[in-house]
Formats: sequence, structure tokens, C-alpha cells
Amino acid sequence: MGAFRGSITFSKFHVRGELPADFRDRFVEAIRLRAFRELDPSEELDSRTGWCSIEHPFDLDLQHENVFFGDYLNLGLRTDTWRIPGSLFKASFRDAERAYLAEHGAEKLSRTQKKNLEALVSAKLRHKVVPAMSTVDLSWGLGEGVVRFFQQSPKQHEVMTDLFEKTFELELVPDGAYVAAEKRGLAETLLDKLPTLTPLTLVAAP
Repeated sequence: MGAFRGSITFSKFHVRGELPADFRDRFVEAIRLRAFRELDPSEELDSRTGWCSIEHPFDLDLQHENVFFGDYLNLGLRTDTWRIPGSLFKASFRDAERAYLAEHGAEKLSRTQKKNLEALVSAKLRHKVVPAMSTVDLSWGLGEGVVRFFQQSPKQHEVMTDLFEKTFELELVPDGAYVAAEKRGLAETLLDKLPTLTPLTLVAAP
């Protein structure tokens, strides 16, 4: 799903803060620092998220030409996750368990032994499987100060917002009634009253 393909559904965010004078160079440098890095089977991480090209998720060499499109900054948010099939893990664990018990002359694993063996089996299987990959498109209209993120999941919103703010050092605010009123120049005294308002039903359901 995204800006150039699939269903055109997105969540809207507003950027608070001023763009620095040399923002194009600074942003590319900051993006490259937080570009996606592939998972290493020897690491203990279960997943990793970072920026990639909006057009090609395997393109991690992010430069001006594949980040800026006119007045837009476009990126892909890539997440790779280790997902070992349950049947594969269970079969591998049973083999490892039998071998461990035979080697140590034991009849049953303790809770700690079982936990350690599970971790060992998972680590070995990571060398045999490919991480599951997901990407979500992000398009930032620099002139309007609006970010369109092509995903509805609140969890994904949280992950994206955290990475966005760390990368660009600007605040990202979800679109809503308060932000819309603020953008339209509603007086501060009225803005303060917005959180106290309650919904009003004008037409009763049949």
C-alpha cells in the first residue's frame, strides 16, 4: 500500500517547526544515519525499522535524487521481522530437547533450561529463514507542512512518529479537529475550549 501503488488511503500529520535554511542537505544526512539496516541472525533483535527508498525497499543508499521529488520528501518506512514458522520451531525444539536430555542424562528440562534452549533454537533457525519485510510509504509536502503516511495502524503511527522526530528534529502532530482549528487561526481563547466540547447528535438514527 502506498503513494504510488495499491489503495490510496493515508493518515495525515502536521509538522511543527521551521525548516532549516540548508534542510535538503541536512535532511539527507539525517536520513542516511537512520536508513534501514538489515537484521543480523547473530543479533538478539526480533525486528528493525528504518528508512528506505519509497520506490525500491532494497535501495538503502538514500541520496537527494531518490528522496526529494519537487516540493515533496518521499520515503519508505521498512520493517524486517524474524518470523519463524511455528511447525519448524516445534520440530527443531523437540530434536534439541531430546539431544540435551540424552547428553545430560536428565528426564525433563527445568524452566530456565527450556527458556535457554528455546533461545538457542531460535538463534540457529534465524540462519535458515529470511526475515519478513513490510514497507509503508511516507510523503511529506514540505511547502504545506503535511505528512501523509499510508498506514492506519496506531502502532505503525507511533513507530513512524518516533523515527520521524528523531530524524528531522521536528514535531509531528496527528490531524484532528484541534489542529484544523489551530491551522485556520482560531483564537487561542476558543482553542482552549475545544477539549471540553462533547459530540452532539443532530439527526437521530432510524
